Amino acid sequence: MSFRRALMVMIDGARADCFEQLVARGDLPNISRYLIERGSYRRAVTAFPSTTGPAYLPFLTGCLPATCNVPGIRWMEKARYRDGGRRGIRSYVGIETFRINPDITPGIETLFSIFPESYNVFNSVCRDVPFWHNLTRFIRILYWYYAHLTDRWAFVDAAAAAKLLSVIERDFQFGFVVFPGVDEYSHLDDPFGEETRAAYRVVDAAIGKGVHQLKRRGMFDETVWWIISDHGLSSTHTHFCMNRFLESAGRRPLYYPMIHRRRCRAANMMSGNGMTHLYFRHATGWRTPMTMTHLEEESPDLLPRLLEEPAVDLAAVRVADGRIALLCHGGRATIEWVGAQIRYTDHGGDPLQLMGHTGSCHRQFSAEQVLCETADARYPDAAYQLAHLFRSPRTGDVVVSATPGYDLRAEYETPEHRSSHGSLHRDHMIVPLVCNVPLAEGPLRTVDVFPTTLHLMGRAAVRPIDGSVRAVT
Repeated sequence: MSFRRALMVMIDGARADCFEQLVARGDLPNISRYLIERGSYRRAVTAFPSTTGPAYLPFLTGCLPATCNVPGIRWMEKARYRDGGRRGIRSYVGIETFRINPDITPGIETLFSIFPESYNVFNSVCRDVPFWHNLTRFIRILYWYYAHLTDRWAFVDAAAAAKLLSVIERDFQFGFVVFPGVDEYSHLDDPFGEETRAAYRVVDAAIGKGVHQLKRRGMFDETVWWIISDHGLSSTHTHFCMNRFLESAGRRPLYYPMIHRRRCRAANMMSGNGMTHLYFRHATGWRTPMTMTHLEEESPDLLPRLLEEPAVDLAAVRVADGRIALLCHGGRATIEWVGAQIRYTDHGGDPLQLMGHTGSCHRQFSAEQVLCETADARYPDAAYQLAHLFRSPRTGDVVVSATPGYDLRAEYETPEHRSSHGSLHRDHMIVPLVCNVPLAEGPLRTVDVFPTTLHLMGRAAVRPIDGSVRAVT
């Protein structure tokens, strides 16, 4: 059957296990009855960094963040940066959120461009949305600012529910609606807190009303529904200040909001507080690529000291020959592309726990093999996600993934975050995925939603993408 319409409802920050508990308890009756029972529920692997914005891109483009050249909420383009200026650095927090759309690699299709009758609600990744179809173009920042000051994110979710019904009342082809409450209440309290759970139930009530409205209009059976999430979260008990660490290592950093600092030798660009891109100025200037060899020559104790920090779970570093060195306390491996495959070489400690009992020091995987073998592991899909991320010229010289329970930001985070995300750990990388259409068995990535939607609607991507069709054929 070819569907005529698609709706994606983003529960920002939904954890798969919390979602499953609520379904099992009967707290999400509409999602269960109208979507899961008719179709599928899956656990999916999101994109790294597992954070709002970059992790929306797979759903809307079929491409991972590196393909879109948007490798984080914050990043630096070293070749364009000038001392003390703003050129070549970015943060999609606050007013700069509007810059994410022109930053996406030119020529990449979005679902908004493929389906002209598309509508957008509370989503900053909105390139190609017709002007009057972006129903929150001007008011989204006002809603966010109000909720940030008052902690009334239920007010924003209620507005999202009303806008969802508004989309359904139109002759739409595609709609993308974001409910931010789960993410925000998780940050303020806990991923399993009562206000967080209540935010899931608000989404379920909105789904129930939306389904009845579609049925009333005779459109329910021709609409593909997706309930999606961009990342999970884990509780945070300790804030580690990466900025102070860099200062102590003799690498004066620039960072948000202190972006006009001069004579800096490093840049710290945080995403979700659970990961960060670190950029280092070579002795000859920012333009010179900074590899692991250069870093060891200029600051020989920096990486060893970094890996001694309990907050640092994994660090990935560029190597001169194009490989990526993956470091943890007591372990090291390298990752590299060999054609379309990924070669993982263990140099001791097996940081990603990929070797098992093979008796070998290296293995070679296809992207599908990485997913299938690690979907239930501590670091799901990590070898593929890291290898892909370093394809972007905006990716850091060093990428740090935090240990669960810690985050990497101790200053300028108001209100204090009691939960964090962004890392490679499964608590952040595994998300719930619901579709009212049966999906093929086996693990999948969130980047597969885009081509699957096109397939169900009788379309196909016109340029190469990173996702695969997962619908039952």
